[in-house]
Amino acid sequence: MLSRNEPRWLLFVAVAFVASLFSGCYSFTASTLPSHIKTVNIHEVEDKTLDPVLANNIHTAVVDMFKRNAGGVRLVNEDANADFEITLLSYTNKPENYNSNSDVETYRVTIRVEVKFYDNVKERIIYESKSLSADGVYDVQANETEDRHGQTRAIEKLQDLIVSNALAKW
Repeated sequence: MLSRNEPRWLLFVAVAFVASLFSGCYSFTASTLPSHIKTVNIHEVEDKTLDPVLANNIHTAVVDMFKRNAGGVRLVNEDANADFEITLLSYTNKPENYNSNSDVETYRVTIRVEVKFYDNVKERIIYESKSLSADGVYDVQANETEDRHGQTRAIEKLQDLIVSNALAKW
């Protein structure tokens, strides 16, 4: 209990801090999927940006997400209970902050994808987004790189968005 001498805002700040620690920490399991979905085919990412490495990295991240969080679901290449499709729509890498010498300090990578998770058994869409985007900032002054830091951070955010949005639909 807080005494009368302690400000009530301290409690609010503590609660907000703890809540922020857990924001973005989504997960799902095979039990959160419809019970009839035992197999999923995660298709190769359709790439409209002409960046096959980025498309491959997104595909690998989604496969890893399923393996980590939905161990009871088998990933297969055909005849699956559900299909998971991603289209890489756009990719940008733009300067964000400059120092006093007008040198770029940070860049912002933005990845935009279309996602579709389709239930082949019930013939309906489980989750779909025509435009889902995430970004990742990297600091060139700290020797961070576009592909290792900026893209990785954006892809991690995409994973969280896919899971959290899909959970809301399941």
